[in-house]
Amino acid sequence: MQDLIQAAQAEQEKRQRQQQQGDGSTDEADAGNATTAEDAGAIIVYHETILKLKRILLNYMRMRADCLIRVRWQQRMLRAEVAENTSPAESEFFKEYDKALNEYMGTGENGIGMDLTLDLTPPKDANVRVMVLRDHGSITFSHSASVPLVKGSVHNLKCSEAEHLVRLGVLQVLDPNC
Repeated sequence: MQDLIQAAQAEQEKRQRQQQQGDGSTDEADAGNATTAEDAGAIIVYHETILKLKRILLNYMRMRADCLIRVRWQQRMLRAEVAENTSPAESEFFKEYDKALNEYMGTGENGIGMDLTLDLTPPKDANVRVMVLRDHGSITFSHSASVPLVKGSVHNLKCSEAEHLVRLGVLQVLDPNC
C-alpha cells in the first residue's frame, strides 16, 4: 500500500514539474484529473475498506450456512422459530441441502441406503440393550419376527431401530453401546 501511495506522489510531482516548466506536455484535461497524495491515499483506504467488509459479510454468510447445516444434521428439519429468522435465500439453501442429503442417504441410484443423521457419534456396537418403559404393542423389526414391547421387558435391538422409540419415550437405553 505504501508503494502505491509513493507512486501516486511521484506521478503528481512529475505533473507539477511539467506544468511549472510549461513544456506543453500536459493539457488542460490532464491537469483536471490530477490527484493529490491525500486523494490517492483516501482511494486506497476506501478500496481496502470495501474488501474488508466483503470478507466480513462472506464470513457471516458462511457462519449462517454452517448453522443451518448443523440444524439439518441434529434436528432433521427447520423449526418454526428458526425458520422465521432466516432469509428467503437461507431457506432455499436449507431446502436444497436437505434435498441433496436425502438423495445421498436414500435408496435410489445415487443413494447409500443409510440414514447418516441417526447418531452423530459412531456406535461401539450395532446393538443396544433397552428396557420398555410403557406398553407399545408388537413391532416387527428387521432382525426378527414380531417383538412384543411390554412394560418392563428388556430387549437387544439394533441401534438404528431403537433410536426412534427411545426418542418417543417408549424405550430406555440400559447399555449405551451406541
